[in-house]
Amino acid sequence: MRWRIIFGIIIPLFCVIAARSQQPRPIDENRFPIADYSSPDPKQARGGKYDKSHWNIHPNAQSSMARTHALDSNLPALPLAKSSAVMVGQITNAKAYLSNDKTGVYSVFTVQVDEVIKNSTQVSLSSGSSIEVERDGGRLRFPNGRTLIYVATNMPRVGLRYVLFLTDSQILTGYELREGKVHPLDDLPNLYTYENADETTFLKQLRTAKAREASDSIKPGAQAPVSAK
Repeated sequence: MRWRIIFGIIIPLFCVIAARSQQPRPIDENRFPIADYSSPDPKQARGGKYDKSHWNIHPNAQSSMARTHALDSNLPALPLAKSSAVMVGQITNAKAYLSNDKTGVYSVFTVQVDEVIKNSTQVSLSSGSSIEVERDGGRLRFPNGRTLIYVATNMPRVGLRYVLFLTDSQILTGYELREGKVHPLDDLPNLYTYENADETTFLKQLRTAKAREASDSIKPGAQAPVSAK
């Protein structure tokens, strides 16, 4: 994958959706947890996964933002085959951390699980349980008080409900469930198929797709879209 990092300026990236274009949403900085440069993740094994990061973090950087496009633009709308776990849950907490070697920043979210749709991991998941999940990026506060935001993907917001597709402990992508409607977490062409779809209909279709996958009768990308209302 080719990485593109832009410092100090946001250059819009346009996604083509069917016969129309979808402009990326503005960055909501409040969705991005803040890490202190002097406070690394106490879980060193987790922090080590983000060592040797492409962010090239430097305390004296003069920019206010670093951005990279890190997602597969061809990701299916329901990437069940690419996910080790799929769940519905509410984000109850969010923190950001600096990697062990101080080159990377990443965010950790606590999810209160409502429903487990898929779980092929070694972690036990059930309704009512909590799990920590991760995403690359976050905000970083340097010793001089300046804050720099590192944007690779969008972030879920504390207090809201989501359908999350996970690869191990990392968020592959997801959908925000708000006021009975579905909203893509990420600006990806296929995910916008479900923009403003009815939540109940969407979840029913997701469960059906998982059942078909389990019976080996579904192929990647074969899901029929939910009609938005």
